[in-house]
Amino acid sequence: MMKLKASRSVEETVLSPEIISRRKLPVNFDQGDLELFRHVLEQVIPATTVRELRDVRVSADGLLFKGGRILAESFAFPSHMGLWKKRSILKFFIDSYIFKSLRRFDAPAFWITDNWSEAYFHWVADALTRLFVVKDQLGDMVLLLPHQYKALKFVQPSLKPFGIRNIEFLAPDEVLACEKLIVPMQTAPSGHYNEEILRGLSDLLVGFYNPSHDSSSADRIYISRERAGKRRLENEKEVIHALQEFDFQIVYAEEHSFEQQVKMASDSRYLVSNHGAGLTNMLFMRGGTSVLELRHKTDRINNCYFTMASALNLNYFYQTCEPENAGEDAHVANLHVDVEELRKNLRLMIGAVARPSGRA
Repeated sequence: MMKLKASRSVEETVLSPEIISRRKLPVNFDQGDLELFRHVLEQVIPATTVRELRDVRVSADGLLFKGGRILAESFAFPSHMGLWKKRSILKFFIDSYIFKSLRRFDAPAFWITDNWSEAYFHWVADALTRLFVVKDQLGDMVLLLPHQYKALKFVQPSLKPFGIRNIEFLAPDEVLACEKLIVPMQTAPSGHYNEEILRGLSDLLVGFYNPSHDSSSADRIYISRERAGKRRLENEKEVIHALQEFDFQIVYAEEHSFEQQVKMASDSRYLVSNHGAGLTNMLFMRGGTSVLELRHKTDRINNCYFTMASALNLNYFYQTCEPENAGEDAHVANLHVDVEELRKNLRLMIGAVARPSGRA
């Protein structure tokens, strides 16, 4: 480890050096889709670092600030700070300095969240990887979390494997004044991964919740987004009918605990879903298993599951789909799936892949 003195109030420690992540192309890659993937086939992953912040304040909903300034460590990307209007910043500081009670917090504490961490994917892939790199330093230190995370049913179960003795959720009406706050920084830009860290996190979670693989469980699962607010499949009934021809079990993640989702995914050989939180569960699959992502035909921005599959040594298949409404943003658009094309891809996926043999 190398310590870098960033400023009088921030000390930064390098835990591991910068690396280059090189991704393998999808198994069923079509040369006509190269522009969807070309720009993420190779990615520089910055050094993994931990910052020690002194005399910093923490708002109940998860912003770090000091001396009338919101800190960049509050955000998934520093550029997000620029999205705040001056009026919003003024309102935040009036609320934080005048209407919220101030509580001193002198015990050393950890902080792992940013403005995106409430979403399942970002919690698992971004926040938990940050925690993973300091897991051997936790000891009796406190993990601080914003107040709203207490209501997220996946948060506390996902923390159990770390054996954290002290977890504290801020109260909605308070601001903490922290003497010393340890902030492991993002282990990679969101949507990219330090492969060693991601695989280590996978091994930790699966080893805790499903140490012995159950070969009698359903090994083909489809995770539906029917109950999600966006990015649904407008012809999902037809899609499900086709999937059931191939003996896929239909799963609604909302009906299952975090532990159950870990077990289902780690027992599976094949996972199918459209772009969304359910595909995050590929993190729990064994190396050599397969994932099929149904994705917007022009979306070259949201490649987080393609890059995750590559980092985990999974076989990544994809199918591009037309949006239900032409021109709608890929981040919200419902999709129409060509069911005959889906059948072709399922036959290819199931027929082309040998039995999994482990992570490597």
